[in-house]
Amino acid sequence: MSGLWRRVIELVRRHQLDRDAVEELSHHVELLATEKAAAGLGEPEARRQALIELGSVSSAREQIAEERTGFLLDQLTRELNYAARVLRRSPGVTFLSAVTMGVGIGASAVLFTLVSSIVLRPLPYPESDRLVRIYDANPQANVNRAGVATGNITDWRRRAEGFEGIAGYYVMGRTVSFGTDADVFNTAQVSQDFFGLLRVPPAVGRAFTEEETSRASFSTANAPTGPNPVVILAHGVWMQRFGSDPNVVGRTLMLERRPFRIVGVMPAGFAMPDTGVQLWIPWRVADGDPRDQHYLGGVARLKAGVSVAHAEDVLNAAARQLAAEYPATNREWGVQISPLAAEIVGDATPVLWVLLAAVGLVLLVTCANVSLLSLIRGLDRREETAVRLALGASSTRLIREFLCESALLALAGGVIGAAIAAVGLRLLPAVTPNLPRLNEVAFDGRALVFIVAATALSAMLSGLPQAWRRTRMSPGSELSSIALRATESVERHRLRDGIVVIQVAMAAVLMTGSGLLIRSFLQLRSTDPGFDPHAVLVAPIFLDSQAYGSGDKARAYYRTLFGQLSALPGVVAVGGATTVPTSPLGPDFERPVWPAESAADAASRAPASVRIVTPGYFSAMGIRVVDGRPIDGRDSPQAPRVLMVSQTLARRMWPGQSPVGRQLMVDYSTDGTYPYQIVGVVGDVRFGGPRSEPSAEIYLPHAQRSYLILNVVVKTAGDPRALMPAIRSALKAVDSQKPAQGLYALEDLIGATYGRDRQVMVTLFVFASAAIFLAVLSVYGVLSQRVRERSREIGIRIAMGANPLTVIRWVAGSGLRLIALGLLCGTISARMLSRGLDGLLFGVAVTDGLTTIMVITTLAGVGAIAALVPSWRAARIDPVRVLRRG
Repeated sequence: MSGLWRRVIELVRRHQLDRDAVEELSHHVELLATEKAAAGLGEPEARRQALIELGSVSSAREQIAEERTGFLLDQLTRELNYAARVLRRSPGVTFLSAVTMGVGIGASAVLFTLVSSIVLRPLPYPESDRLVRIYDANPQANVNRAGVATGNITDWRRRAEGFEGIAGYYVMGRTVSFGTDADVFNTAQVSQDFFGLLRVPPAVGRAFTEEETSRASFSTANAPTGPNPVVILAHGVWMQRFGSDPNVVGRTLMLERRPFRIVGVMPAGFAMPDTGVQLWIPWRVADGDPRDQHYLGGVARLKAGVSVAHAEDVLNAAARQLAAEYPATNREWGVQISPLAAEIVGDATPVLWVLLAAVGLVLLVTCANVSLLSLIRGLDRREETAVRLALGASSTRLIREFLCESALLALAGGVIGAAIAAVGLRLLPAVTPNLPRLNEVAFDGRALVFIVAATALSAMLSGLPQAWRRTRMSPGSELSSIALRATESVERHRLRDGIVVIQVAMAAVLMTGSGLLIRSFLQLRSTDPGFDPHAVLVAPIFLDSQAYGSGDKARAYYRTLFGQLSALPGVVAVGGATTVPTSPLGPDFERPVWPAESAADAASRAPASVRIVTPGYFSAMGIRVVDGRPIDGRDSPQAPRVLMVSQTLARRMWPGQSPVGRQLMVDYSTDGTYPYQIVGVVGDVRFGGPRSEPSAEIYLPHAQRSYLILNVVVKTAGDPRALMPAIRSALKAVDSQKPAQGLYALEDLIGATYGRDRQVMVTLFVFASAAIFLAVLSVYGVLSQRVRERSREIGIRIAMGANPLTVIRWVAGSGLRLIALGLLCGTISARMLSRGLDGLLFGVAVTDGLTTIMVITTLAGVGAIAALVPSWRAARIDPVRVLRRG
């Protein structure tokens, strides 16, 4: 303890102790000098003899200081102060370096935080690695990852070992009334085990009881019919609509014109089955439910120690048993299981990894650029370094001092980067609202640790090259070269040239990735989706069975609504369909179909997507009728059953023949199997957007099969968004308790299908542009510095008869060689690294030759311009003035 206390005193009072040591050493020298003077020596000689015997006071002081606690801190403080003074000499370069590094660190921190929070961090549920999603699959019918059939859930729960719980859910918009006002809330109807397997209790109240779930029955129109219905609120609904009332449990909520008793409130951040769910209602899934209607979402929790592959095998064994028991509905149907985390993140994972790699390359280019600026600035200090080495300064101390400069730059960049990251993460919800798990992304401790690590790495990468170069010089030859004013040797340029080549190569890699994504995006935009999204507005309407339980009432509602909408100024056409291309709302399901003249065996059956449409739908959507006639007023409820088929289905069922006039059988499972006469063929539609492939589809008249749900489509003469207020008024006039589930421009819906492509393309293009700018700036800086260093040599060449064109060619040639070498290295690297973009590209190969040519042409052209400017300056050097300076 005494030793520790002594060290503390030495650290706190080190300056006073240093003064005391100097006074004591000086006192001893004076005493010895006095004794020698008394012995007869003169005062100067006596003092000289005393210093020889006792040694220099300054040397002794330094030795004492080196052994004292806090010496290294003092030395580091002095070196940092010296580094700060050096950086202040060139404020412009210092500011540019710090800001450049800060932008690189900030962008890297934002992307790292996204990857860490969205991809790497476990889901916010206990033991979330055991949660999985379940899908039905039928490889024979080319059906992958379909919804789960309601009739199978109970059997799976009974027969499949390895699961702690299996639950089903279905999400749709339902109307909630608040007095005379009404709004649409996304409502999840969930089966038994849903909240139990997630292990997240409500923040207020409780979850559904088994008795509440058992009585929660639904009609064929998916309307709740059980007695005494109950509901659980999302945290946001509880705050906004009920003022965070802690006594909300027991109150009622008017849902689809029926009172639902509130039994609980989920905690903030709970986002299952997806982030948009606002209400949960129970759902009794029973043994007698249909087994061939695949529309449920399935979620399960595995038992401890059970792998996903083993659980899939167990569930497929149960599926084979059900296929043997129910061959008409379950034959050839199996199961696919995927971890819930992978399903929630979806295709955002490769996007985030690609962007993180891209911003990492930009950070490396930034560090290389700062290092190059430091090397160029260090040329003005080579005399200082040579003198210090000649006087005995150690390489270790010089390296430490030089690294202090880069550390201060990196520290300033880190502070700027932290500010950029904090602001950027706050702006993310407005910039990229569709990212999964975005509510969990925040500037936290891991982001701060990453910034510290990136700052330290930046300091090392930007400071080591110049420290290594400046401490390896020979002081003798350096001082003699200064005296002789010799030009720079070839060896002195290698490090700078190498940094420039690396920057150009990394810029080429980013430019190649950006070019591939741009080409892919243009391919997406130019792909014909099979419909015309221009000037089309979509209004999803979900009628409830309480007021519109019969087909006549539903038809009357839509007939009245269509009449009012058609009368609005600027409306060209009005129609409707149960679901429209690129819209996530509305029932989208498949049914087995086969030609009436064929046997209903597996060879002739094929799944077809069912669309229920009204007259006017095809003209409003711009979908071509390629054969026969469209569905129109002739297809009344009393008329014979008719339908239209897509070209894909027509080619599959009747290759090379017209299907118009033929009959198609449609299997509705428990509702029966019916023949339909085909009256027309419509063009193929890429229903999920340009990336999706056309599928087999059938179109039935709404008058003959009246669904409560329709996506109303309004074709306008101008911007459809301008008609939104008028359309809302028309909806309210027909039924004030039935607002639309949003109003969407169809162009926005189809744009959302490639919104990810647009975001990645723009982001990577920005990164590539930044890397190109830094690389070109490096080429310009190196050539400018080279012209300045070799101005005497250039002057001599001009005086000896060299013409300006020769000088330009000589100077620019050295820069173009660096660019060419960087392009060669970058092109080779891009061919290898671009394979990571394969899953993001559409219609473009990673080895696309046109993209490579564009990258080489762009970088070579921009680099040539950067090389010509210093070359032109070199050609204008006045040899007389240069030679006079010597």
